[in-house]
Amino acid sequence: MWESLLICIPYLGDQIVGAKLMVEELKVAVEVEREDNGWISKESLSKAIISVMDDDSEIAGLVKYNHAKLKEELTSEGMQERYLDTFIQNLQGLMD
Repeated sequence: MWESLLICIPYLGDQIVGAKLMVEELKVAVEVEREDNGWISKESLSKAIISVMDDDSEIAGLVKYNHAKLKEELTSEGMQERYLDTFIQNLQGLMD
């Protein structure tokens, strides 16, 4: 079940950057809001879960749609080759 990817609770370092990427850029997840003291309440966790699981929720629709698009792109034939080609071109561009 892929719903576990839809809720982000970043804790340290790269988790924070990864969560921001998934939530703000890719829009494939929602982040659980923290209390003023930095802790996560059961209410904020429940709110995040409901927001992505409720079929009538606009957020759920957007997240599920974007997740399907991302999955299609990541599993498309030749994706790894295209990624490596682009990476190599960018490295070569740095040397020019």
